[in-house]
Amino acid sequence: MPPRRRLFLAALLALALAENAGAQNPPSALPAPILPGIGAHDPRVRIDPNSAPWRAVGKLQANAGNLHATCTGTLIGPKTVLTAAHCVFNSRTRRNFAPGAIHFLIGFGGGSFAGHALVTDIKVGAGYDPNEGRKTLGSDWAILTLDTPLGTPDRVLTLRDRPLEVASTIMIGGYSQDHAQVLTADTECRIVGRAADAGGQPLLRHNCTGTHGVSGAPVLVREGTIWRIGGVDVAAEAGVASGVAVPLDETRKLF
Repeated sequence: MPPRRRLFLAALLALALAENAGAQNPPSALPAPILPGIGAHDPRVRIDPNSAPWRAVGKLQANAGNLHATCTGTLIGPKTVLTAAHCVFNSRTRRNFAPGAIHFLIGFGGGSFAGHALVTDIKVGAGYDPNEGRKTLGSDWAILTLDTPLGTPDRVLTLRDRPLEVASTIMIGGYSQDHAQVLTADTECRIVGRAADAGGQPLLRHNCTGTHGVSGAPVLVREGTIWRIGGVDVAAEAGVASGVAVPLDETRKLF
């Protein structure tokens, strides 16, 4: 195993153990943080990361010095992951993370995982400007190439071939900041409207509960017995279960 990968996995295990210990002995004097995308009622449930359709959903982690950024991504091919563009942006250097600094874990839960790979290539939406993130949200998507094929046939989801309609029933889940070591999801929410960014790129508004760390998660929609990706979760609103997703109009052009 390459040294970089070995060090990352050891650090990940140590982090999981520390977070589990903190959960068992929470500090009584500290209030729970107020996180965007979570309202008065929290319907999220813990998900088995090896169950369908969630076995295609993994944890992204970027490391640069003492900066650690986490998001969620989805396998859409043997070595291809769909996520949000802002997930690969290093806020300190004002450039994207080096590909080799981004790790992808599939089947991750409580420190164990089914597979691990390093990112070797990054392609972001052509219209996305990380310095104007809110204004270019409609292009906030990225396609990552992995060094190891993790996308077996049962671990790949396909893109929906048409936009989602308002009132569509969806699911959104990932590795939230407040439950970073397990996969949690809102399994009964909807598309509630459409919007556009400053450049006119389309956006979808939803009422799913999700917060930091779920960025890049797939908007899952069921078509008969098949689950497909209808968008990428990119933002949440403060104080309510409400967020914004990018439809796949631009992304589909690559496939």
